[in-house]
Amino acid sequence: MKDMRKLWDEGLIQRILGLLILISLLGIAPRPHAVRRGFELARQAQSANSLQAAEELARLAEYLPWRGELWEEAGHYAMASDAPPEAIPYFTKALAADILSVSGYLALGDAYLLSDDIDSAIKTWETINEKFTPSEESLTRLAEAYLTKDDYDGTINILKELLDLQSSNLHPPTSNTQSPISNIYYDLGILLAAHQPESAPPYLLQAAERDPDVETLARELAFVIQRALPKDEPAYTFLVAGQKFAQHNQWAHAAHAFLRATQIRPDYAEAWAYLGEACQQIENPPPEAGFTELEHALALDPASLAANTFMALYWQRREDPQLAQEYLQTAADLDPHNATLQIHLGEMWARGGDLSTAQTFYEKAIELDPYDSASYQALAEFCIRYNLDLHEIALPAARQALSLAPNNPASLDVMGQILFRLGDYLNAERFYLQALENDERYPPTHLHLGLLYTLQDQPALARSHLSLAITLAPNTPTADHARRLMEDNLKTGD
Repeated sequence: MKDMRKLWDEGLIQRILGLLILISLLGIAPRPHAVRRGFELARQAQSANSLQAAEELARLAEYLPWRGELWEEAGHYAMASDAPPEAIPYFTKALAADILSVSGYLALGDAYLLSDDIDSAIKTWETINEKFTPSEESLTRLAEAYLTKDDYDGTINILKELLDLQSSNLHPPTSNTQSPISNIYYDLGILLAAHQPESAPPYLLQAAERDPDVETLARELAFVIQRALPKDEPAYTFLVAGQKFAQHNQWAHAAHAFLRATQIRPDYAEAWAYLGEACQQIENPPPEAGFTELEHALALDPASLAANTFMALYWQRREDPQLAQEYLQTAADLDPHNATLQIHLGEMWARGGDLSTAQTFYEKAIELDPYDSASYQALAEFCIRYNLDLHEIALPAARQALSLAPNNPASLDVMGQILFRLGDYLNAERFYLQALENDERYPPTHLHLGLLYTLQDQPALARSHLSLAITLAPNTPTADHARRLMEDNLKTGD
């Protein structure tokens, strides 16, 4: 948009002035006063870059029909004024005169997109590739638009074309220099992993080599796909790829992979169960999202561990602890050595008010897996949540969790919470800061530091950490708690 603000320059002014001189020499008088007036108004509007400039240019185009490029200039000004609906008719008149430039086509597509007409936007950008040489700008817009419509095939094809285009325009990258095409390798690998996983590993491994920021997920996805492919079970390959996406909270791609698994094998209960969970995790899910898929999974296999576990989570989210506990107990009976299920059962009993029984499930989880820091951490968090035996149970559990995972920000944060509740603010702060040294984007620790600094009457530090908690974890209880602390305790200007 910023570039469009420079469209009305002295060169355009001189061209129009030259046109007026030519008109006078030819003895043609197309209402010269109105033209001069429009010219002056357009120049006056230049500094403000307002919609008025677009309107004046459109009037000039009406008076000078042989200068159809003025319609495009008007369209650019309308876009610069954040008025895409007004820009569309200007651009389309230039299009009708067959003089719309590549930048005009790009802007017209943008105007359609901003007016919620994605199909017209796609058609406009596709025309660029047919009428002109494909450009990075048009291909990038098309890829994003196709993906918005969940058109994986279209997006993949466009990204391959974009990769070929960029590769032909680039010199080989020097060592230790991140290539500009790294993200395209990554985007292609990610989409292929969800849609056509057998083709994904080469792109994922290229992305991992080129960009350390995406290396972890790229390598993990490539590994699980390569390990699954020899089994010659395409539905299973989609399932494990979806599970890896889910582990990294990329639920849209996870849902697509699980859906593909069910399409290949409609009798695959595990895939239906994971799809049911993914449907609840995508942005703004409808109220009953996932229930039909979970029901279908249980109908296919009542003894499915995934289906029973995810159905328990479904009812837990809808605050029906009785139904949730029934499904979770079934899952625990199916896998009695699963420590994670014991922790979930402990959470359910605690929510029901039976803290004594809940504690036995947390302790059972530790017995099942005494070398897993997560079980000790869960017991410590349970004690913190219900203020139980902080000295005798929570503190030893937190120490054991830290001994097993000394660099885990969650374990460090839990230790800080216990010390905070025991009144040892100095050491609580020390553990919180250690947690952020290991993960500076860990939202709970920013919340807890915000609370600590609020109580220590350090409003600037408190506000900084609480703001980060809100930014890093939007629409979560962590953000809600941070927001309440700021509203209740920190006045503007403190």
